[in-house]
Amino acid sequence: MSEKTDSYGMLEAALRMTAAMAEEQNVVILLRRGLELCKQVLDCDRAFLIGEAKDGAGEIIHKDKESDTNAPFSSTALKLVKEKQEPLLISDTISDETLRVQESISSHEIRTVLCSRLDALHGAYPGKEFYLYLDSRTDRHPFSQRDLEIFRLLTTLMANLVKNSDLLAQHEATIEELKSRVEEKRFEDLIFSSPRFEKTISLVKQAAPTDVPILLIGETGTGKEILARSAHKLSKRNDKPFLAVNCGAIPPNLIESQLFGHEKGAFTGAVAAKKGHFEEANGGTLFLDEVGELPTQVQPQFLRALQEGEIMRVGSSKTIKVDVRIISATNVDLEKAVDEGRFRKDLFFRLNVMPITVPPMRERGEDALLLAHFFLKQYCESLGSPGCKFSREAEKAILVYEWPGNVREIQNRIQRAVITAGGSTISREDLGLETDEGPRYTSLKDARESVDREMIAQAVQRAPGNLTNAAKILDIDRKSLRLLLEKYGMKC
Repeated sequence: MSEKTDSYGMLEAALRMTAAMAEEQNVVILLRRGLELCKQVLDCDRAFLIGEAKDGAGEIIHKDKESDTNAPFSSTALKLVKEKQEPLLISDTISDETLRVQESISSHEIRTVLCSRLDALHGAYPGKEFYLYLDSRTDRHPFSQRDLEIFRLLTTLMANLVKNSDLLAQHEATIEELKSRVEEKRFEDLIFSSPRFEKTISLVKQAAPTDVPILLIGETGTGKEILARSAHKLSKRNDKPFLAVNCGAIPPNLIESQLFGHEKGAFTGAVAAKKGHFEEANGGTLFLDEVGELPTQVQPQFLRALQEGEIMRVGSSKTIKVDVRIISATNVDLEKAVDEGRFRKDLFFRLNVMPITVPPMRERGEDALLLAHFFLKQYCESLGSPGCKFSREAEKAILVYEWPGNVREIQNRIQRAVITAGGSTISREDLGLETDEGPRYTSLKDARESVDREMIAQAVQRAPGNLTNAAKILDIDRKSLRLLLEKYGMKC
């Protein structure tokens, strides 16, 4: 290669592989393109993907455009890769006394070889071991140590792209399956398929008929108020009032009056007596959202209302009996608030009789797509745009996005997209879920380090605390993994 090609062309080709094939679902097309790029970058005669059966018989599964499927290859190279458990470089077979007498090398006049296992294909082709194999039968470009490093990077990129291709194919299957069962599971106004969320629903159903306090724990926008209303509907109080109060939205100087009421003249502006939320919800259910925001000066009275079933209006010395079922919700760690002195321990125990965790959308699997289709139908009908649909790219984006705003964010994005979309198809851009086209690196070193970090992190996550198993997943030895962890400042 020329110096310019060596420094820029290889990097451009490697990045082009990532960008061009990042969304390729056909693994056959992906592999063939990968072989062509390997051949171009490393300037060799041939590039093969070889499959080896359990009996040791190898065959060419895919090849570059110019090579013959029945072309001979070095079985010795495959054997050495298997023995050493690492990519193989044979720079010059003629100068190697051991290799030059091997029949698979001498009879086929193979001069230089690069070979590595490609374990990412086990799912696509079960029952075989796979090898990425490059060689030349001329002396135009003997492979070097630097070529081996480039080969390692290209192998890693191809493995990641194969995994990505498999994931995209799974998303396609998931999308089609979900479309056929959007209406499958419902509870009141909730739509779901997630086993985790189904467990939450089950706990709400169990607790609803009782009068015990329920504490709903979950992030903002996960549907806690809907669950609280559902619990009220399933309770013996369902014919009595249900009041929802956001404790975080009431100014601290007014919250006591809002909860317990006040007498005329109790403070400036109190021109008449007024019932508080406890009295208004008497006989029914009071839902206190963001209960962790209750000011500490109000907490004793709140605790008394729970324990004794009585309150006292601001400006009065007379107690009033109330019969209220409390359902509260929090998106903060109340136990931590207790430790920090911001929340009374005895009040926490009173509220925490039946704690129920509401999972965030990122932990509910495919529920995001179920909900997106539900809201799309709802808003298309209400806004006079019947028949609108999501593009396939929009559906993929909905599945992979983490939805930090949970159900509320899904609802808002769908509503906005239906209003602003120029046609009947809602695109990924209409939803504001644009994704990067691919990684942008300033050098080959940056590209390789990025891939290394990602794959190491995945292996460590799959084998927490076990360096040996993590190394096996990465197909390297334990010492090499330890050195990489030290290099990148990562922990196992």
